[in-house]
Amino acid sequence: MKIIKPISKFLVISVAVYIGICLTLIYWPIPTKKNIENYDYSSLKESTQQQNKGREQNLTLRDGKELFFRHYEANSETTLILLHGSGSESKYLSKIATFLSSNGIMRVITPDLRGHGRNNGTRGDVDYIGQLDHDIEDLFNHVKTNYNGTNILLGGHSSGGGMALRYVGNESVSQPDALLLLAPYLGHDSPTVKPNSGEWVTVALKRWIGLEMINNLGITAFNDLPVLLFNRPEKWNDDLQVESYSYRMAVNFAPNDYLEDISKISMPTLVLIGENDESFYPEKFSTVFDSVKQNVNVHIIDGENHMSIVDTDNSQRHIRDWFNRNKSNNLKM
Repeated sequence: MKIIKPISKFLVISVAVYIGICLTLIYWPIPTKKNIENYDYSSLKESTQQQNKGREQNLTLRDGKELFFRHYEANSETTLILLHGSGSESKYLSKIATFLSSNGIMRVITPDLRGHGRNNGTRGDVDYIGQLDHDIEDLFNHVKTNYNGTNILLGGHSSGGGMALRYVGNESVSQPDALLLLAPYLGHDSPTVKPNSGEWVTVALKRWIGLEMINNLGITAFNDLPVLLFNRPEKWNDDLQVESYSYRMAVNFAPNDYLEDISKISMPTLVLIGENDESFYPEKFSTVFDSVKQNVNVHIIDGENHMSIVDTDNSQRHIRDWFNRNKSNNLKM
């Protein structure tokens, strides 16, 4: 009994000190976002001015909230759910979605993910880590219900590509028949990522570390605090863009563990990356996906950058040819 009391006292003091360190880091002053020219945004003009922006719809999710999405119809047995990048919304995906649908290759659904775009609720936040996975699965179920027998592809650009990879790594949710990744963000620890994603984000690093530490104790009460600030130039800002992400959004909108998630890829997968990508190192993608190279085709598109990779003619051609090749090989697509 004599030894138990000092040990208990030591443990209580240790936990209190640990929590004190966490709170100090969490409430350390965070940096401000930068107004810098980090990307070539010029390719967005054509996409955002596209006349066909899809049929606007809302889906009631499992928690009763509504998810806004655009639906580009096609006479096809394949549906692509295509996810936008971080801090943005689905409008800029209209050109690639229109190409794929109008040519009868596949119907396309482009959601504004929870916390983004035309959705209600807190911007840049989710209720819990993993909620985006559940929202995407609800979209899968919507497609299955309305298009019986359709093949479902999952795709995404930038962080949307990382989210698609995270989803495939989650074996508890419905899986796609194929995967399309456009300049995918693989996580801050991936060798493909340039510092701060090419200055796209300002990271509140001390706060992030403090939140990780306190989450290790099962304390999630502070997970709504912002940790990522988007360095979007003001001239490219509008009411539908998101200024920052909470900790739980930042964690959810990225691969869980990029190597583990990649190891779960068992379906045909196409990865496209621009030669001049501002956020990522194009030449390192092939190595990262090498363990599943039997399922994954990686292509570097000459002359393209992080934004133009979404809707350049070369990307459209690669997607069309990859899709047709897999169909002709009798793979389910």
